[in-house]
Amino acid sequence: MQSNENASLVLDALSTRVLRTLSPGAWRRLFLRPHQEVMQFAPARGTFLCAAAQVPSWSAGGDLLSELAFLASSHGGELDPCPQSTALVRFDDPLAALDMAREMQNMICDVRFQVGLASGDCTLASLQLEGRVLRVLVGDAVDRAEAVAHMASPGTIRIAPETYALLQDDIVGMSHWMVTTEYEGDCMTAASLTLPPRANSQLSTFAGLGLT
Repeated sequence: MQSNENASLVLDALSTRVLRTLSPGAWRRLFLRPHQEVMQFAPARGTFLCAAAQVPSWSAGGDLLSELAFLASSHGGELDPCPQSTALVRFDDPLAALDMAREMQNMICDVRFQVGLASGDCTLASLQLEGRVLRVLVGDAVDRAEAVAHMASPGTIRIAPETYALLQDDIVGMSHWMVTTEYEGDCMTAASLTLPPRANSQLSTFAGLGLT
């Protein structure tokens, strides 16, 4: 953490994220002590996948979280234990992030996700709590991924321009996917991937586009 101002911003964001996920008692054990005793901070960079599950599909509950944890691990991602949305995962490889996003949208269940991908820098906070270490992501790239996911239509993958630049060749080669791009003037602001409808799906993302 480079300055007192930056340190304060990181701690505020971390406090909010932890309090939203963990118990008040856990929050007190972390934040009512000198943070040097229980926290370590390091810069991190990567591609970040943020996903929000749409109700009523969230009734899947813990089973869904377990499946997302398995997907993150199988694709080489690091799952944040205190996400603002349903899931937040960091990847060193942007293609691995896209692969997980695609697999999430093809899960055989009723879950429809808003998924956002963004790339950049953040802070990795390692929190020591009751003999375990929680690795929580905070910072600009995380906020950006969450904002991108918030703008995604359910069932689609919305990609920030810096991530699209890293994945463009791979995306162009993906058949049967609808790719749309958005611009402000000459600058691309986002790309979206709309996945094919499931064979047993009664409601398709493509239906609203006149493609069914």
